[in-house]
Amino acid sequence: MRKLRLAVFIDHDVMIRHFLHSRVFDKLFATHDVDVILPPTGYKRVSLDPSAYLEGANIIYLPIHNRSRSLWGRMMQVKVMRPRLDRFSLDLRRTWRLVLPWKAELLHTILGMPGIFWLYAQWVNWQAAKSPNLEMRNLMAERCYDMVLNPGLPDGHYLDDLIIETRKIDVPLIYIMNSWDNPSTGPFAAGKPDYFLAWGQQTENHAQVYQGMSKDRILGFGAAQFEVYKKPPRITREGFCARHDINPDQRIILYAGGSLGTNEFEHLQLLEHAIADGKYGETVIVYRPHPWGGGGNAGEQIFDHAWTHVRIESTMRDYLDSLRAHGYHMTFPDYADTHDVLSSVDCVISPLSTILIEAAMHGKPIMCFLPLEDVSARHFQTVYSLPHFRDLQMDPEVVLAKGRKEMVEMLPEFFAKADDPGISKKLAKMCSFFVANHDNPYGQRLCQFVEDIRIACKT
Repeated sequence: MRKLRLAVFIDHDVMIRHFLHSRVFDKLFATHDVDVILPPTGYKRVSLDPSAYLEGANIIYLPIHNRSRSLWGRMMQVKVMRPRLDRFSLDLRRTWRLVLPWKAELLHTILGMPGIFWLYAQWVNWQAAKSPNLEMRNLMAERCYDMVLNPGLPDGHYLDDLIIETRKIDVPLIYIMNSWDNPSTGPFAAGKPDYFLAWGQQTENHAQVYQGMSKDRILGFGAAQFEVYKKPPRITREGFCARHDINPDQRIILYAGGSLGTNEFEHLQLLEHAIADGKYGETVIVYRPHPWGGGGNAGEQIFDHAWTHVRIESTMRDYLDSLRAHGYHMTFPDYADTHDVLSSVDCVISPLSTILIEAAMHGKPIMCFLPLEDVSARHFQTVYSLPHFRDLQMDPEVVLAKGRKEMVEMLPEFFAKADDPGISKKLAKMCSFFVANHDNPYGQRLCQFVEDIRIACKT
């Protein structure tokens, strides 16, 4: 087969971390002629330098078309706020009401009314045709791509123009979802990609229901950033314990922070006091903040507190420390660090984070903790019952704690799961619903998929 000419569009630091740092495109870069298209230097969504991960690829910088972003960004919001009463539409409306001012919510609801929406859609299409993304169009014409890939979000800053421009020249567009919530947080605005690479059965279902994708265009492809979990960890449990001043014979609970603004400082205090009371044996807590969670809404206190039974995970200490000096910001740790931690602990508690799935993939029992008392955490209160979270909370292998009191009271049940010799097999079965498991590496399968699609397009 001849080399294919491919374009990979990336518009956010998170996608650089998940798809470039993971090296899942390396085989594609080595086998075919690949352009990686990024926003210009200084663009607010990209601060990481990906050049070290692009050997074999060409780098092209393409500005974001702001007029298009405005048109299609609003169209997505209007599609979400259309006054329909089915459960799926209500899920989407509830999510977006979190971020929309009331005036925008009212306007978008009116624009979504029957009849009005048809007229609005015609106007948006007319405006988009009047002001096309000429720089993207010229790039497509000059490079004559065989296929375009976009790992990212349904409202990604390139995606709507990619849908329009690839449709014009009849070039397949492959959308690769980034996170388990992507399919259930909003529809595509300008149309649909040709193929949708989902994590697993859950997101395959959500892509059909919430984004209107055809079932035969969706594949449960796994998660690129989790490929590292198939490798041996770089550290033993004994080495991990020595690094954190822990007796290896102690039970180690990882408290993994979330990104929804709950009070993780108070949660850690509750666990510390419960262990100090002597009810839960020789137990220690390792705290690892979410990489863009800011340590919860009191994270700056965690670093300085005089803990007895809590350790701060070593690779994230600098992040917690920097929160004091610089305030909230994101960090982008290596997934190999997460792998080392999850391989060394006994079980994991988290107030809703993807790390619950990651822990289960490592065979570690999980407690999905819903701190419903944290009324100041408005984001958490709004999203904890969204569909991607609901599926996890309802699984019988998950210990669900609704509130701080239950978090402590359910520790014996939690520890019993950790002591169950069959727990790893049970959790593996659970995880297969969320993240499809494949024997072949992600990058190898992606390269083969691209080649198969090209052959199918020729026949």
